[in-house]
Amino acid sequence: MTSEHTLQIFRPAHLLSQPLNDYLSGDKGNDLSLFLSIFPTDWRVYIMGGLLRNLMIEEFRGFRVRSDDVDLVVNGADSKEELVASVRRYCIRQNDFGGAKCQIRPDGIVFDVWRIEDHVTMSATPRPHTVEQLLRHNLLDVDAILLDLQTDYLYDYGCQAAIQRRQISLMGKEGISNDFAAAQAAHIVLTAVKTGFELSSDALQLVREICESANAKRDVIRMVNKKMPDASMQNSEFLRVLLKEELWPIMTP
Repeated sequence: MTSEHTLQIFRPAHLLSQPLNDYLSGDKGNDLSLFLSIFPTDWRVYIMGGLLRNLMIEEFRGFRVRSDDVDLVVNGADSKEELVASVRRYCIRQNDFGGAKCQIRPDGIVFDVWRIEDHVTMSATPRPHTVEQLLRHNLLDVDAILLDLQTDYLYDYGCQAAIQRRQISLMGKEGISNDFAAAQAAHIVLTAVKTGFELSSDALQLVREICESANAKRDVIRMVNKKMPDASMQNSEFLRVLLKEELWPIMTP
């Protein structure tokens, strides 16, 4: 399990300003601006994970990875209820961290928003919670990247290095939670399928351990195929090889 990471801080102009500006041009940027405007001014909001990872892959590897949503982490909300109340107008459904999936327009991008305190195992860390703590509590190094929307600083705690070596590794024990075991296994599989990167031995072992439970395995299949329904055959084949099984049931969401 990877334990040595170095926090790097960049102005986004050095890495992602142009790709991010291109992505947020037009309606997407308008949606984000409107969504951010509903939060109190003393709340700090970060873009984290998938979108930034995918833009960095495109920038450094030259191929596009589809971004299904934009993950936003909020620092400053006193409770889950306060956060959910603030976004109620645009809320589609609750997410795993007690926050909400939101959408400004029916065909607009989805914002997945939650409090920094409710991120995986963050409640056990001392306060005040920091950006470095938050990044360290990601499951995968390739997701450990964050943009502070107040300062425009980009924080990288392993994402760029993972992309350069084309390998997905676990960040450490802080990012693993038994409460979300099947979802975390599904996330590892989906990230590998989307990026084409290999899995490190620790990430592979975690997926296999979680899928030793028949119920968890069914949940992993369902989640993977729900996220990528057009690739259910590819997903099933990947999982079959991953788990060294001769047969893997092909399921549809």
